[in-house]
Amino acid sequence: MSDVLGAEGAVSPAGRRNALLVASELVTNALRHAGGVVGFAVGVETAPAGAAAGGTDGRPGGGTCVRIDVEDAVGSRPRTDPAALRDPYRLSGRGWALVQLLAATGDVLPLPGGGKRVSVTVPL
Repeated sequence: MSDVLGAEGAVSPAGRRNALLVASELVTNALRHAGGVVGFAVGVETAPAGAAAGGTDGRPGGGTCVRIDVEDAVGSRPRTDPAALRDPYRLSGRGWALVQLLAATGDVLPLPGGGKRVSVTVPL
């Protein structure tokens, strides 16, 4: 992941932190709740037009983003509690809420042999 971001060149510190945090949360969720990681891919691309968050150029899409794909062995969708990020005493359960907060786009797709692929884009 760091190699891909480093090859991109001028990535903002916030974009780098957000991308690493999202990747860490997705992998951790796959390990803790979904039978482990069975696939992982990362790449840099142009944010799709109409994305929920823009790139570093401030436009609502078209900026540079990193796509993170994590595949796991369980087909159920990630769950979140809307209050997860507002409770300062909560010990866990913030991962998917953080991913949703930081990602410009996100999809959860079933895999043909079972399991799922969680694909997100994070603005850089």
